[in-house]
Amino acid sequence: MNRWIKKVVTFSSLAATLALLPAGVAFAQDAQPQGQHGKGHHRGGERQGLLGAALKLDSLTADQRSQIQQLATERRAAGVPVRQADAQVLTVLAQQVEAAKVDRTALAPSLAAEQSAATAERQVDIAVLAKLHGILNAAQRGQLVDGIEARMTAARGEKGGKERLGGGKLGLSDQQKAAIRANLESTRGEMKGPEARGQRKAALESFRGDSFDAGALAKVERRGGREARMTEAMIPVLTPNQRATVATHLRTRAAKEGRS
Repeated sequence: MNRWIKKVVTFSSLAATLALLPAGVAFAQDAQPQGQHGKGHHRGGERQGLLGAALKLDSLTADQRSQIQQLATERRAAGVPVRQADAQVLTVLAQQVEAAKVDRTALAPSLAAEQSAATAERQVDIAVLAKLHGILNAAQRGQLVDGIEARMTAARGEKGGKERLGGGKLGLSDQQKAAIRANLESTRGEMKGPEARGQRKAALESFRGDSFDAGALAKVERRGGREARMTEAMIPVLTPNQRATVATHLRTRAAKEGRS
């Protein structure tokens, strides 16, 4: 779930272009009980949150593992209403892409429903993170934070030379890429900046100690709003065929969200 360990967006394909900082609230999700492999949580299977990372600790006792697996089950259940609300946002956006205009007024009810679901999800996150902190001892908490920070550093290094607004399935021209970047730049104030990332890193560091504010990590993600900004930035730039591709992709994602 990281939701903030999310790395810089890489626009190398349509999916990456539109997915823009997917899901969740902070580190509580993305954990599968041992023995359950495969796709896992479709949003976070490749990004381990605190729960997923905790389950990989070699020092866990059988009781600790059982308790953390239960927390992971609670967290996944809490994410279902959010994913269903996300599906509705994506469906409305697909319709608006086909109409070649993002209508914020028409989109507002779906965004409000998503925000309400995400707020409820955050309350579960806070409880789960607090319980996880109590289950682990100081050494385990330190090991957990070290591992997550190492993955964050590695992820930034991997992204370093790859960030691009790319063609992929859309076949964007250089002019289109430049125009989309300019449109996104105009909404930069609405995006998360380095200061926010620094605050969350500090919150993660606090997980090491005896005093820990779970609310500092459990952030509500306004995914639908970011999806809308990205889509709004792209629509004026895309050709009719490209818009049709985007609309199809949004509907495909909505169907997957709705099944989760």
